[in-house]
Amino acid sequence: MQCAEELRLGETISAKAALIATELATNLVKHGGGGSIAFGEQGRALVLVALDRGSGISNFAAAMRDGYSTAGSPGTGLGAISRASTSFDIYSLPGAGTAVMCRIEDDSPARASFTAPSRITVSGVCLPIASEDEPGDAWVKVETRDSVTISVIDGLGHGPAASSAAMAAVRVFAGSGDAPLERMMEDAHGALRPTRGAAVGIARIHAAQRRVDFAGVGNISAAIVSDEGSRRVVSLNGIVGHEMRKVQTFSYPWTASSVLVMQSDGVSANWNAATYPGLMQRDAALIAAVIYRDHCRGTDDATVVVAKAS
Repeated sequence: MQCAEELRLGETISAKAALIATELATNLVKHGGGGSIAFGEQGRALVLVALDRGSGISNFAAAMRDGYSTAGSPGTGLGAISRASTSFDIYSLPGAGTAVMCRIEDDSPARASFTAPSRITVSGVCLPIASEDEPGDAWVKVETRDSVTISVIDGLGHGPAASSAAMAAVRVFAGSGDAPLERMMEDAHGALRPTRGAAVGIARIHAAQRRVDFAGVGNISAAIVSDEGSRRVVSLNGIVGHEMRKVQTFSYPWTASSVLVMQSDGVSANWNAATYPGLMQRDAALIAAVIYRDHCRGTDDATVVVAKAS
């Protein structure tokens, strides 16, 4: 597959990806009434997520067994997908559809030692509006010894000009290390002056200190969901690159159960974790995909990024 080849994951991984994509597509047609498959990368891994709005899966254990089928097929789909994946996760509600996440990694010793495992897993969905080929949104993750910083950028409008603004911010943030969030925003403000500007949200998770810091300018929304409930974070008015009157960092508690969800305004913020029982305990990529599926407005580029404890 092209995505696997771009990540240089090798022929074996590419073959697994092709098998998984075929089985996912078959399940969408036979059981989900149609749907979509999103492809993305996470570090050195290829991630595939299949989304549908079908009748859901009522019996997970049975559905995973080879030979089980509700559509008269051989019934090897989910079992084969799980076996071919490095990691596999599924979320389904009766009458509300199914989401299946598959991650494929090169587990050779050379690749396995390429990066150290993080205590925070971050994954996201970033897709353009249907009329465009490239998104005007972007996001970037920067890890240091003590923190993980996630920046979500929404270039004003959509299309190539919005993409240029978003990429200008990505270049700033990718080299920011652990610089203060206010300084990161000021640096982006200067870099985006020649562009149409962007809305920006920056979150830094200090897991050991049990704290997450957030600075936002414009309509990037974020929420922290934990066992104690859900809390929306504060973002200030403005446009990075043009009208940025104030930048302020706000701090919030972070626990082992906390899940950070950040999104551009192409995705409605009116979702409620309580309506998705068990979702916040699933894989970060699966959480992001389900929120995107159910709350994408379809009128702009759309991004959802999720971070949680590994």
